[in-house]
Amino acid sequence: MANAGAESPVGNRGSVKIMIGLAAAAIVVLFACANFMVLDYASRQANDFVASTEKTLVKNEFRHQIEQVVLYQSGMSVWDKSFDELGDGSFSDDFIRRELRDWLWSDFGFSWMVFTKPGQETILAVHDGDVVNAKEADNLLYWVSDLTKRAEGAYYAALRRTRDGWLLAKPPESGDELSPALAHINVTGMRMIDGTMSIIVVQSVVPKRLFIPDARKTPVLLVTVKPISAKMLANSERRLGLKNLGFSAITTEDKDLLLTGVGGDAFNPMAASWRPNRPGSFVWSMAMPQITALVAMFVVVMGFVTFKFSSLVRALQRSESRNAFLARHDALTGLLNRSGFDDTLKDMLEKGGGEPFAVFAIDLDQFKAVNDRHGHAAGDAVLNTVASRFLGRVGSKGIVARLGGDEFAVFLPGAVDRQDLLDLANGLVRDAQVPIPFAGQILSVGSSAGIAAYPDHGNTVHDIMVVADAALYAAKNSGRNRAVFAMSGDGEAKGDIEAA
Repeated sequence: MANAGAESPVGNRGSVKIMIGLAAAAIVVLFACANFMVLDYASRQANDFVASTEKTLVKNEFRHQIEQVVLYQSGMSVWDKSFDELGDGSFSDDFIRRELRDWLWSDFGFSWMVFTKPGQETILAVHDGDVVNAKEADNLLYWVSDLTKRAEGAYYAALRRTRDGWLLAKPPESGDELSPALAHINVTGMRMIDGTMSIIVVQSVVPKRLFIPDARKTPVLLVTVKPISAKMLANSERRLGLKNLGFSAITTEDKDLLLTGVGGDAFNPMAASWRPNRPGSFVWSMAMPQITALVAMFVVVMGFVTFKFSSLVRALQRSESRNAFLARHDALTGLLNRSGFDDTLKDMLEKGGGEPFAVFAIDLDQFKAVNDRHGHAAGDAVLNTVASRFLGRVGSKGIVARLGGDEFAVFLPGAVDRQDLLDLANGLVRDAQVPIPFAGQILSVGSSAGIAAYPDHGNTVHDIMVVADAALYAAKNSGRNRAVFAMSGDGEAKGDIEAA
């Protein structure tokens, strides 16, 4: 058993330091995570914004291309010459060569030009500049039958009855529009034709004057196919700043591709696709060094704050530990004081389960004379020296306490032979008698001791200490410098005295 002073500090300093360090680390991690979450959110927002912008640009690009094809096609379908050629239900070879082959096919790249009546009755079919058998156009007309039906409906919806025929309604001319106003009778779509994504335009053949005689009311539809060539895609890529612009099935699942429907054709199973620009990576590359530096600075600041806070906590712990120590210990010798000694005895009584123990009450003799003659510094030297000698003799067998002034006490747990207790007490008496050098002088004191034991001399701390004090006074009254073991029963000290 530790016999003196140094009790465990209040709290666990190591645990507190670890907790402070973990808290600081958690704050740094949260700060870093917050910054990286903001950066990640910003990069994703930038990617989403660019993706949305690119989708709009792609849709506008193909809408513009469709409008151009409509204008080219309307040059043939809204033309007096075309309408007149169909007057007898056929086209002249010169018309086919000049207008269809040399113009629409050679100049504008239309791969198919099919004139058909409602119900897929083909009048003329031209494929890649050559007139082909009407049967060869049946497959094309089958895949665009929804467009031909819509074009027929748009034609009839635009007819307005006049006195001697029909007039096609068209929007008024406007100086704000670059393109000429056309009657709303064309229908467009985008389909995969002959293995190539193409723009389909279907429109009734009408005269430019838009007057339809009663005999010509039944329309002839012109179906044109404009393939979207690699060169067209390359030009669009350059204008839009995109990569790998093309077409993919709408069911394509490729995280590296962005898809959007174009042309407004609900029957088209393909969508425009491209590899989108991702400014998020640029945001990361630009912001990462600054955020890293900011986090590093935060780590330094938190490290400094943690160090200072830990120092403050350690100082408070030391102060608290010191105050707690002083509350139970003698400030001069470091031994337990009266409060600490009483608490030790109470704990022993409460937790010892009836285990025996012994208590010595010790007073120094002639101490007041040393104090008066040589001063308090000499008295303190005597107290410290005697305390050290008592500690050395008691060792791990028990606890030494200074109760106040020149009063000491010793607590010895466990069953100890009466003679052994007397021997130990007399040894302590002799230790006090050994002269003490101080400032070139020799200081001499003596001591007396009284011994009491539990449970022979009482069942409470007060009772045992009273008996020990009585034995101490018996020793003093018997001539000092000796130890007395209290007698059992009546608390009267026995004069079994051995001079030190």
